[in-house]
Amino acid sequence: MSQPNSDGGRVLRSVSESLRRLIRHHIPELQAESAVVFDSPGEIDSQEETRLSLYLYQTELNPYLRNLAPSLTRQAGAERQPTALKLTPAPLVVDLLYLMVPYARSAELELVLVDQLVRLFHDVAQLSGEWLDPVLKRSGNDNIAIVPDSGSIDTLRNIWAGFPNKTYKLTKLYTLSPVRIPSGLDLQADMVTQVDPAYLELP
Repeated sequence: MSQPNSDGGRVLRSVSESLRRLIRHHIPELQAESAVVFDSPGEIDSQEETRLSLYLYQTELNPYLRNLAPSLTRQAGAERQPTALKLTPAPLVVDLLYLMVPYARSAELELVLVDQLVRLFHDVAQLSGEWLDPVLKRSGNDNIAIVPDSGSIDTLRNIWAGFPNKTYKLTKLYTLSPVRIPSGLDLQADMVTQVDPAYLELP
């Protein structure tokens, strides 16, 4: 039987929101509400204000956490019914690849932003605790590592080739992993198929 997950479609957005909240809290120049945006560099034209493009440009299946077994938990059955097993299908586990591009009125300020970004993710190497959106906690994401990706010149060239008429800017790549997306299936199996009626009458 299939039923929609209560947080369906919100996990990836919640990762980006949590990451944005972390950045805005720690970098004074990016504390404005509109300073950290999810738009791609191809959609940002103005350099009149300080901004950071926090762009999720790719999702990949996590190769190490594929094909996990479902989990079983015991739960009380309905009234006068035997105990049942709750079967929870394994989540889909993905890695999120982010492009981070600073925009400012001067190249000097952009360097300051990059300096603060790399130091932030050195000091805070994962999303956890207070930085996790409630959606992430409910979906089994207790901590999500923030891993820098050096990115070869070929990788960066190919990325920027997707933004026509845009000049290359200083770019940082980070991977957030693992991110668990709960399955929409809800399965339940009976733990006991037959019960002596006299047993049910016991206090």
